[in-house]
Parts: sequence; C-alpha cells; structure tokens
Amino acid sequence: MQDLEKQVGIEEYITSTLGTGGSVKESPEDFVVEEIAKLKLSEEGNFTVIRVRKVNWDTLNFVRVLSKKLKISQKRIEYAGTKDKKALSVQYFTIYGLNEEQVERLKSLRIKDVEIEVLGKSKNRISLGDLIGNRFKIRVRYCNYFTVDETLEELKEKGSPNYFGLQRFGTMRFLTHKVGLEILKRNYEEAFWTYVAMPFEGENPEIKKLREELWESRDPVFGLRNYPPYLRYERILLQALREGKTEEQALLKLPKNLKLMFVHAYQSYIFNKVLSERIREFGSLKTIEREDYAGFIGDLNGIKVLRDEYYPVDWRIKRIKYLIKVGRAALAIPLPGYETELRGWTGRILKEFLDEDNVKLEDFKHEYAEFTSRGSYRIAETPFSEFNYSLEGKNILFKFILPKGCYATVFLREFTKSCLF
Repeated sequence: MQDLEKQVGIEEYITSTLGTGGSVKESPEDFVVEEIAKLKLSEEGNFTVIRVRKVNWDTLNFVRVLSKKLKISQKRIEYAGTKDKKALSVQYFTIYGLNEEQVERLKSLRIKDVEIEVLGKSKNRISLGDLIGNRFKIRVRYCNYFTVDETLEELKEKGSPNYFGLQRFGTMRFLTHKVGLEILKRNYEEAFWTYVAMPFEGENPEIKKLREELWESRDPVFGLRNYPPYLRYERILLQALREGKTEEQALLKLPKNLKLMFVHAYQSYIFNKVLSERIREFGSLKTIEREDYAGFIGDLNGIKVLRDEYYPVDWRIKRIKYLIKVGRAALAIPLPGYETELRGWTGRILKEFLDEDNVKLEDFKHEYAEFTSRGSYRIAETPFSEFNYSLEGKNILFKFILPKGCYATVFLREFTKSCLF
C-alpha cells in the first residue's frame, strides 16, 4: 500500500518514531466520522435540512438512492463534503423544493443502514463553506508498538503533513491525476483510455484482466460487451466512442463533478510531490522563508479551522514566524494554475515537477471550463484539535477533529507508519 502512496506523491514521514503498525476499517464502526457544520435553519425556506447517519454508504451512492426514493433529480440534493463507504458517517444535506407530502415521506423512508432526521428548513443550500471540520473516532487494530506520545510530540514540533489522501485520486484505481495530466497536455485519446482501461494493481482480478485486454485492443465494442453495469462512467465513454464521438467529445459527456476531479487530482499530486520534497530538505514544516506563502488558522470554540487567506511572507516574516509558533499560521504550498506565482523555494520545486511532466502554468487555462484552474493554495500542515487516545488491548482508539479538506488516514499514518486507506 505504501507503493500506492508514492504513486500519488506521498513519499515521506515527518516523524522518526517507530510506528504502531496495525490496520483500520476492519468494520465500518472502526472508522466513525461526523461533520461539524454551520447550519442556517429558519422557519421557512425552499431547502429541507437533514442529518443522515449511515453505515457502509459513500455519499454519491446515497444521493443517488435517496433521489430515486423521493423521485426527484439528484441535482436537488446538496452536501458539504463527501464521505467514504467503509465507515460510519454522519453528515448533513439540503434538498430543494420538497412539498409537505414529500417531507413526510422523507421522515418515514426506509433505507438499509441509514437513519434520516429532518432538522427543519433553510433559505440556503448547504455548501463546502458551511463545513467547519470533521470529528473522527478511529480504531487501529493489532498494533505492535505503542509510540503515540512520542509521535505526537514530534508532530507538535515539526507539523503534521497535510497530504491529499489516496481518496482524492479515485476509489480502487488511484489514477485520476494521470487522466488530468493528459487532459492538460491535450492528449485526449490517452486521457480517455487511461480512465477507461489502464490496469491497476489491487483491482478485482477479473476486471483487471478485462482492462488489460481493452488497454491493448482499444475496442469499444469489446468493452461494452464485457464491462459490468457498475462501471457506468467507463460505459458512458465507450458508448460515446461507439456512436462516432471522438475521445475528446466523449470525455465531455461525463458528469461535471467527475470532469472537475481530473485536473484537481493532478494539482493534488503536484502538491504532494512538493510537500514530500519540503520534508526531505527542511525536516520541518515550521520553518518558513521570506519568499514562501503562509495560510492562516482560526479558532472556533477551541476547534482549529482553516481561514481561506494566503499571503506572501515577505516583510511579514517575523510576525508569521510568531503565528506559526502559536498555531495560528502555517506554510502554504500552491496548487498550480494559470495565475500561480512561482517564487522562492516552493516555486522552483513546483516548476521542476511540472517540467518533468512537460506541463506549463498556461496549460491550466483550458478550452473547457471543467478542465481550467487559476490555481490556489493549501496549508502544508494539518491543524488538529481535541486529540486523545485510549488503549484497548492491542488496539488503539484515536479521537480528534480535523478541519475540512484534511484526511484522517493521512494524519494517522504518522502514528502507524503505514498506509491506512
């Protein structure tokens, strides 16, 4: 699994301690995640707000099933963040335009391993901006060593790396960044077949064999005849090709959220590569230079939250060093785009990785909006709150809160020294 991490740019640990070892997600109850959100309830409004407790349901599949049960479009159901399938997750949704009868039907819906609570109405849809963070309770089983305290002290001293986790790059095949790279290079044929057919270690052996055959033959008829129905996006692409569309035209038929994912995944891969290099060269994420960028960390009732504010360090260096020391700021690394400013150590390293892939910043100004990005920033370390743990024989139960966009599996890998996907 650590080889998988390296394929998406996760190459380093920042701590030098011996890992606990162990595994997670033996059962969904071993991985509990609950959203902490700002809900704007009101007496009236066009949006119905619900709280959903679900076991073994990923967010997108739940939305699909819920829309079918209510006989409405999936576009009317919105959420602040996505959650993995193999977990017990609690999250919030808004549903647009339900009448009283539909709300009553919603209250009595029966979906396996799902509990729905109608909280009320709102004048606003829920969005990523409403998500403060996530509260985690994760059990790591079969640990060999108990080095949590030592690792924790080192993380406080050096910073906890804020890598994008494997989930950012796919479900079983972690290669959406490779599709994004080919799209940026306008190699649509290669992007198409990478998504549809590139084999990947760890996938179901029968499906992997089918992909291998299709990767060689590139025959859409073979793919449509043999690919199972659950590979629906691959089948959408193959059907478009069979109907005479080009690979470029076929890719545009994918849902918008999936099209957005490709270039975002490539940006995430480059971020991970730069962060790995920063750890190798500096040994700490608390060290900051004049030409770096910094991001700022807020506090909401004792919970650390990310403020979407990033500035060049420059003349502020003394002040920012102090804010880093007290946990109110952190080094920020660019997610490359056509407006990204390449400066200092980070700019030089980022450009080196883009050059290796034969990508330029202007390539992010794409002909299609879904493949375009002006770029942004992400802080290099993960702020965490309310951390504690307890021992259960050879198991360790971790409890903590992370801001939105931070990955619990990435945070815990420093303690276990293993990939926990």
